[in-house]
Amino acid sequence: MEIEITSRGDEVPEKAKDYARSKVEKVRRIFDRVRRVHVSLEQGRLDGKPASTAQVVAHLDSGSTLVAETSHEDLRAAIDLVSDKIERQVRKEKERLIGRNRKILPGKPAPSPAPEEEPTYEEAIDEDLESD
Repeated sequence: MEIEITSRGDEVPEKAKDYARSKVEKVRRIFDRVRRVHVSLEQGRLDGKPASTAQVVAHLDSGSTLVAETSHEDLRAAIDLVSDKIERQVRKEKERLIGRNRKILPGKPAPSPAPEEEPTYEEAIDEDLESD
């Protein structure tokens, strides 16, 4: 899994980048088919208050792209929140892909419809008598 971290706006400390990398690496343990993750960190001001934004874009082998973004006053808290969001999305996508593939497994026959009930001896005799 390739992890790319970029920073925008004011200078983002290296410790924050390392922290983001360690949090995002957990995604690999959840689902091994995550090809690439791009983390974007931004520190700035919103309405005169310090505000930090973290965005994660995960590209999966299946072609899906998952995006999570959050803002918080503290950059570390924003990283925690966005990593939780992307982990939930990856788990959901993994379950969706597994569920889609489990409907009909190769090598196993598709479930057959319930057999029709055979008529009893009396019903068969009555049908024969009525047809004559």
